Amino acid sequence: MLKKKIILDTILNIIATALPILILQLVILPFIGTRAGDVQYGLIITLVSLSTLLSQPFGNVLNNIRLLTHQEYEDHKVSGDFTILLVGAIGINACTMIIGTLYYVESDFFMNVGLMLILSCLNVTREYAIVSFRITLNYKAILINNIILGIGYLAGLAVFWVTGYWQWIYIIGFSLSLIYVMRHSSLLKEKLTKTPFFKRTTYKSIILFISVLMKTMMNYGDKLLLFPLLGPATVSVYYSATVLGKIISMAITPISSVMLSYLAKMEKLRLKQFLSVLAIITAVGVIGYLVTVWISAPILLRLYPKWAEESLTLIPITTATAIIEMMCSVIHPIVLRFNHINWQIIISGINLLIYLAGGLILFHFYGLVGFSIGILGASLFKLLLMIVIFVWNELSKEQGERADG
Repeated sequence: MLKKKIILDTILNIIATALPILILQLVILPFIGTRAGDVQYGLIITLVSLSTLLSQPFGNVLNNIRLLTHQEYEDHKVSGDFTILLVGAIGINACTMIIGTLYYVESDFFMNVGLMLILSCLNVTREYAIVSFRITLNYKAILINNIILGIGYLAGLAVFWVTGYWQWIYIIGFSLSLIYVMRHSSLLKEKLTKTPFFKRTTYKSIILFISVLMKTMMNYGDKLLLFPLLGPATVSVYYSATVLGKIISMAITPISSVMLSYLAKMEKLRLKQFLSVLAIITAVGVIGYLVTVWISAPILLRLYPKWAEESLTLIPITTATAIIEMMCSVIHPIVLRFNHINWQIIISGINLLIYLAGGLILFHFYGLVGFSIGILGASLFKLLLMIVIFVWNELSKEQGERADG
């Protein structure tokens, strides 16, 4: 019965995640690209990446820490801490968004900064608040919420058509999504109070935030790096080459969200079970890679006809990176749940160094293709490192159990 529910929840979460992604990637962003042109579109993609880079780690970390510590707070019949952490996250996010937006935008500063602030702060709050559905394993509510999010994106597209400000697409989508969460959850009504667990929870949040920030930098920092190196038009070419791979990987990544929700209630995961998970996601990854490469040409030529030919040369590399990142996202919650949280810093720190060194060095010699290969190498190293860490720790535990026996 439990296996059936896990499978059903995974399917619901995949559909829930895929819907707004497909609306954005296949309808809204190509429409913006057609209207804006490659230079302006490159700037828009860079700002979207900037917003995601700063707001997603804050909301996602609070979401996961709340999920992992929920039972402890329930057992001691206390509540608090997280509203304080959320307010702090929104404040830090707002300051960094102002600086980041001013760096990339060259005109209409006040309007762009204001809209970017609203967009990113809404995203922080929404990313955190959705944990209320994960705690209760209510993936039907997550599906409904994301349908509303997708409808909000489409409504925002109409506002963009009238005003010319693309940020309204995300603002309206995030707002409608957050309204739904608030109507079905009291999470954001918690008081601004501390509990005896505040220091421990804050420490875990900071450690995981640094880890997730570094991970997010590697997912979205490529556009932020390419913008000053080669200009906005190259960002458009590169981003288009990553679109289909990211759609496939982001549609599969919800498996990790469901896994962490159930892993939070488990005491142990055997090595044999881990290797089974690894075998399954490897098979899914290989199939996803072959399908993505096969369908890329006709889809990209239709979505981005102006620069599709340039993007297609990068497809085999960027798709491989996206698939490996998908595999990492599935293994990540297992490492997070059953190993010391400090491993998150070690993994992300080493990976970030390889990402920057490999990407920039190969960019120097081989341009955009070299940059893409460097990022692929960093992702592959991260995957192998996480596998080694989990296997090594589990073998050590098994040896300890035998010695005690």
